[in-house]
Amino acid sequence: MARYKVALIGLYNYKVLGVRYLTSMLQERGFHCDLICFKNFESGNMKKPSEKEYEYILNLLRDLKPDVIGLSVMSSLYLEVPRELTRRIRASVGPDTPIIWGGVYPTLFPAESLDYADWVLRGESEEALVELVEHLERGENPRHLLNLAYRQDGQTVVNDVRPLENNLDVLPFPALGGNNIYYINHDRLYHGDPQINTHTYEMTCSRGCPFVCSYCSSLSLKKLYRGKGKFVRLRSVDNVMQELKQAKQKMKRMRMVLFWDEIFPDDLDWVKEFAARYKQEINLPFQIWGHPLRINQEIIDILVGVGLSQVVIGIQSGSPRIRKQVFFRKESQEEIIEMTRVLAQAKVPEVIYDFILDHPFESEEDFRLTLELCEQLHRPFTLQLHGLSFLPGTEIVNLAIKQGVVTQAEMDRLQNLPLEEQYRSMYWFYGNERVNYRRSQYWINLIYYTQFPRLYKLIKPIATRTKLLENNALPFRLLRKACNYFLFGRRVVKKLSWMYG
Repeated sequence: MARYKVALIGLYNYKVLGVRYLTSMLQERGFHCDLICFKNFESGNMKKPSEKEYEYILNLLRDLKPDVIGLSVMSSLYLEVPRELTRRIRASVGPDTPIIWGGVYPTLFPAESLDYADWVLRGESEEALVELVEHLERGENPRHLLNLAYRQDGQTVVNDVRPLENNLDVLPFPALGGNNIYYINHDRLYHGDPQINTHTYEMTCSRGCPFVCSYCSSLSLKKLYRGKGKFVRLRSVDNVMQELKQAKQKMKRMRMVLFWDEIFPDDLDWVKEFAARYKQEINLPFQIWGHPLRINQEIIDILVGVGLSQVVIGIQSGSPRIRKQVFFRKESQEEIIEMTRVLAQAKVPEVIYDFILDHPFESEEDFRLTLELCEQLHRPFTLQLHGLSFLPGTEIVNLAIKQGVVTQAEMDRLQNLPLEEQYRSMYWFYGNERVNYRRSQYWINLIYYTQFPRLYKLIKPIATRTKLLENNALPFRLLRKACNYFLFGRRVVKKLSWMYG
């Protein structure tokens, strides 16, 4: 008898690492699984799917005839899309094809997700998805399965989650290549894996984050998995190398590795083994994410020596009050500055510091402290400035309502804005009622220019001794636009250098 056919849909990211793991797991257990990458992430041009794109995916599902359909739904800014897509799928393929939702949002909001899906899988669900599909295939009742949520007699039933898998090496590598992958974007349908012909490969060496930042879902997930095993887990170096070698063999144009770990491993013995093998077996530039409290001089020196080309560090605010009381971050000003000294001394080719600005918790004094901290950071660095997003299920949502900086009604409105408006607010700031808009733009512009030391020396006296920067924002916005073009051009040159050597 032919095995059940499964179709998994990843939204707004054709690399969909988590969905690729699920696809491989189902294939390893003998199921046919098609992966559909629906839309891609384009930060400056986020758009809802067009009618033509909806038509493509519905026609594709009718042709593939899956027995069950799964959607990955992040706790992110596009919830209207999985809701609308699920509604259209159900109307197109009929009520007899079960629809499963998984991902961070269904994990934290199973009841709301079951308004659209037949089944919800919570948390890490490689094994849970296989078990659910096996039960559906055999016509058995899956209601006892761990990680599962469902509706029974109009009531939401939420089962416990299983213990976390401590040995990540037992998981198959994420699906890569093959004729079972489809990509829909820009009003076109592509048959084949869009990642195969790219120059970058994305992967992780670990799962879990050691920190509990209020704007991230990590704290909520840690609460869910309390008593269920070690939250932060490392793959073996050998397992990581095997995946990378497979990727190099399949991706003929691969020139860069992006490690998407929440925090790149900082175990010294692991890093030494990784460095020795990476240089010999892979020998490509790579990028990582780090944290001010996890930057170590010896480790960074080792990584730079084997190809570290970029590190992104979240500082988020120069205000100790904002960091500690609002963002739940422990690092001090001195620890942040020391971290930047380490990265500068190690000569990391590109260092990017992330800041969240112009949000309802922030006062003008907080802006001033952020500017002062940026002045003390060791150069060179690039700044990545953006607004605060109140992602569903994050602790900062509760904090904002409790402190009265956002009402429940306003929070509901913000979280249900159309996709385009949410991304504009994230990347171009909400505006802050506690600080006059003109003043907030004054501070944001000054903070932005600290990454250009010579230019900043010219601009700061103008800004502090006159009202020119505050009252005549247009010239400075144009200058900032020119600086953005410069940064973009520099990135293009760097990309061309590692693409074509």
